[in-house]
Amino acid sequence: MNREMSKSQSPFTPRDELRHQAGEETIWQESTLLHWYDRNQGIGGWHRIGHEPNNRGGRAVIWSYLFSQSGWQYRCCTDMPLLTEDEYAHGFGARERLRCLFEDNASIWLIDDGELSARLECRDFFDLVDPFPPGDELAAKRFPHHFEVAGRVTGEVAYRGQAILVDGLGYRDHSWGIRDWEQGMLNHRWFTGSFGEPLSFAAITAQAPTGKLVRVGYVVREGELVRATEIDVIAYLEPDGLTHRGGQVRMSLENGEKIHLELTAKAGVLFQRGNVVMVEMMCEVEGHGMRGYCDAEISCNARNGSGPVHLALNANCADGFSGFEMLKFPPARI
Repeated sequence: MNREMSKSQSPFTPRDELRHQAGEETIWQESTLLHWYDRNQGIGGWHRIGHEPNNRGGRAVIWSYLFSQSGWQYRCCTDMPLLTEDEYAHGFGARERLRCLFEDNASIWLIDDGELSARLECRDFFDLVDPFPPGDELAAKRFPHHFEVAGRVTGEVAYRGQAILVDGLGYRDHSWGIRDWEQGMLNHRWFTGSFGEPLSFAAITAQAPTGKLVRVGYVVREGELVRATEIDVIAYLEPDGLTHRGGQVRMSLENGEKIHLELTAKAGVLFQRGNVVMVEMMCEVEGHGMRGYCDAEISCNARNGSGPVHLALNANCADGFSGFEMLKFPPARI
């Protein structure tokens, strides 16, 4: 792995792994997140801790999910009063139920919730990446400070006395700043995953309340970051209009390379905060002769509950006459 190739491109330092000084806004928050999958064991998870220090005296938010092909899954979507004991100098907690600590250059996740316990360690494949372009309308308002990175996840999950050793792939992020759970994104697709050190990726489409659609993406191959110039993120939406069964990622990179990935959903979980409903679909992914995993996250809220439709990509929503062209879609493979 050649970490030097990406180091100069990262605006973040190891200090940004730790807690930041809170702003005064009611909707200021700081959160850390990890999703992961051990394909050989058929076990994976998705975990987020959010600290909202100015919300009703302070709230600690848990979104957490684990699943196993042996036949069980676990979900926790709740919040609780934020206590001083949850604010570690080197991490974040929500009592003993879910904790994230940054130690020895690794992100350590601890779960202790009744019959379920886990200790997971994520070690990065490359340096921290900001996926958004500077000054972007949506990123500046919803993700003023945000980084992402993929890595190897090892550890142990114990359920009802049975211990499972984990050795898989993971992807994590860390955000701090204002986060509006009432007037946020209208829709988004945030597909992030990894094949290991050979290739990790992010492909994001996000629609602001104004209707503006942002498309960003990148790959990191053996430590080298390459941005995408064209991004197409497809979700095979289910009849519920909320979940999906997988999809595709297609990107054209700055160096001229074409990326095409096929995703198959294996497990899913829904989390809600305010008006935002997030659907996390954990997928196996194949492409370019490799097999890996991806969290294919989406939300579908085009009207923000009751507002007007700002954007309909493949449908006419204007009365009267207007120009017309037959719909054209990218080929099935690039």
